[in-house]
Amino acid sequence: MSSNLRQRSVVSSFICTSPSAPNGLTFALFKRSNDVSSYQGKWAVCSGSIDADDPNPEAAAKREIQEETTLSDADITLLRKGKPFSLTDEGLNTRWTIHPFAWQLKNGAKEIKFDWEHTEYRFIKPEDIHEYDHVPQLEVGMERVLVRPETGEALAALRNDHESGAQALAVKALEMLLKAVRGQELSQLATSEEFWAELRWRAWHLAKNGRPSMGAAIEAELLKALDIVSTRVYSSVYGGIGAIPLPDLKGIAATAISERISATQHSLESLAQYCLDLMGSKSIESVTNIVTLSSSGSITRTLARFVESTTKNRGYVKITVLESRPSFEGVTFVNTLLNSFREDKDIHSHLKIEIVSDASIATVIGDAQYLIFGGDKVLPNGNVSNKIGTLTAAMLSKELNPGCKILALFATNKITGSGYALEHLKVEYNDPKELTSAWPESYRQQLNEHQENGYQVEVRNAYFEWVPAKYIDQYISDIGALEKADIERLAGESEELEKRIFGDL
Repeated sequence: MSSNLRQRSVVSSFICTSPSAPNGLTFALFKRSNDVSSYQGKWAVCSGSIDADDPNPEAAAKREIQEETTLSDADITLLRKGKPFSLTDEGLNTRWTIHPFAWQLKNGAKEIKFDWEHTEYRFIKPEDIHEYDHVPQLEVGMERVLVRPETGEALAALRNDHESGAQALAVKALEMLLKAVRGQELSQLATSEEFWAELRWRAWHLAKNGRPSMGAAIEAELLKALDIVSTRVYSSVYGGIGAIPLPDLKGIAATAISERISATQHSLESLAQYCLDLMGSKSIESVTNIVTLSSSGSITRTLARFVESTTKNRGYVKITVLESRPSFEGVTFVNTLLNSFREDKDIHSHLKIEIVSDASIATVIGDAQYLIFGGDKVLPNGNVSNKIGTLTAAMLSKELNPGCKILALFATNKITGSGYALEHLKVEYNDPKELTSAWPESYRQQLNEHQENGYQVEVRNAYFEWVPAKYIDQYISDIGALEKADIERLAGESEELEKRIFGDL
């Protein structure tokens, strides 16, 4: 292979109909014109180079789609991304790195209008791709974004779960992988090598395409389970995947995943204990004033332990909870917290809870001793992603009450590698109806009329935001208090594990 190959990174976008459509999933195939610089007359999907000013491959893919088809965010939504791969074309003296994506057309999407780069397009079924004279390895990109039905159903379940926290989603993903090990689709594979490859592909898609904004814990737990499988196989008498009988490999996989489910479920207890040690159990007549928001399993268990310990010693606890629109997770948190207590008169008389609107944070932070929040993702630099409203609370706490300790609580499986900083800093927007459903019907109708009359009004429903490390006083995890250096080290270990498990896929 020539060492002087031109290096090019490109995106490859499969514009798809819904998998649940009457004809199933189809995707748009375009015939390249004679005016393009490469592969004239070949069939391809919407593709193009990643430019220096593109923030990430996904942004480049959306730009290329708009340029080549006029489709925009109003017409398409990301269905899933595929693992990048490389190919060499000696004839063009080029080494291509291809980032594949699948995009689903929304209901009411406008028609595709192709530009000078193509002469025609048509929607085809995936199994018909071999009937077309297409660009090299198009089928590889296709295979990386299309999944088996069981995996598609699992991804949809994770993507549409807006109730569970990140830790609960990680357990859910492990249960899905365990179901796959025992399921019908993987039982059709004949060899241990095929099974191991497909099991890792399932895990890759669950990690990357299930719920990306909350995917750190999902990915970490799946990787830990697969690492246990790999370690046990290679340390066994068989010495490797190729030598172990398939039933034995399935048994090891099922056991390893089950162990991670149990370990993940119990990690909250360790986290709660470390936080309790830091805050200390308050004594008689003292009052601890805590502000929190959203609904987090870590926060719920931690504050339950703190309340039980403090009220037992005749101390008082006041917890102020932001309601956390649009789904009012703060109210859910309060109900879950109170349900965890036994009928104890000491708790009744020594615990006071206030639920306030998100916009009220400035009025309640002034006398707080602690602002406590969870983390759905933690970057190597110590920045933490959490529910919208967290950043405002942290900033106002620093400004209005510098003595208030800001604590970020999370399991170490929330710590991600540097790749997340590039790919997932974008804001996750969800169905605007979650926001507008709380409005009076007359308000919604009036706004709809204004929109129909041409006024540009968009309702946006953001879920998460980043809290920079400079606003956080202490990180508490399931292995104890962490410094930023610890987070950076754990992030590096996470990246190495991902390379070891997914690197050869």
